[in-house]
Amino acid sequence: MEIDPYIVGVIFGDGTIYKRSNGAYCVWVDQTEKNKIVLELEVVPRLKRMGLKVLFYSYYAKSDKVSKWRALVYSKELYVAVQKSTKEVIKYFDGLLDEDAKQFIAGLFDAEGTRTDRIVIYNQNLELLQAIKRRLDAFGVENSHIYKFGSIHGLQIYRKESVKKFLEVVPSIRLKVRFSG
Repeated sequence: MEIDPYIVGVIFGDGTIYKRSNGAYCVWVDQTEKNKIVLELEVVPRLKRMGLKVLFYSYYAKSDKVSKWRALVYSKELYVAVQKSTKEVIKYFDGLLDEDAKQFIAGLFDAEGTRTDRIVIYNQNLELLQAIKRRLDAFGVENSHIYKFGSIHGLQIYRKESVKKFLEVVPSIRLKVRFSG
């Protein structure tokens, strides 16, 4: 199965793959109400373009005490493709062509990123953030730095010129919708 790099990025950030005791293969991505657009405008349509049936619904997450949205797919083929891509995520990312790498970064940002006066992509995988930093440098998004925040790391872009370039290069739906106009 050819898997959309944006989907790999989102799933690596906020997704879950799970094999149920009844043998069903599940892949899902959860988002809060605030980030529902990630699922609604990107994840669900992209999964459907991949020929998958997507269940899109709201539920109450007891552990977080908040309502969330979920895009769920039952598919062994997707499960296996995602598992293979995310198991060796650095190898996967380094093998992407530039446009696909931008899609992966957009997906990871939409799942794990924040924007204030700077842009930060959070993840526990330091090597992945280093690989993304190298790719962003090649795209002209320079002067990013990786910092440790407790048990995770954050790839931080804070120079105005670099933030502007990131916004031009990385097709994040959260950045497009929030900061357009």
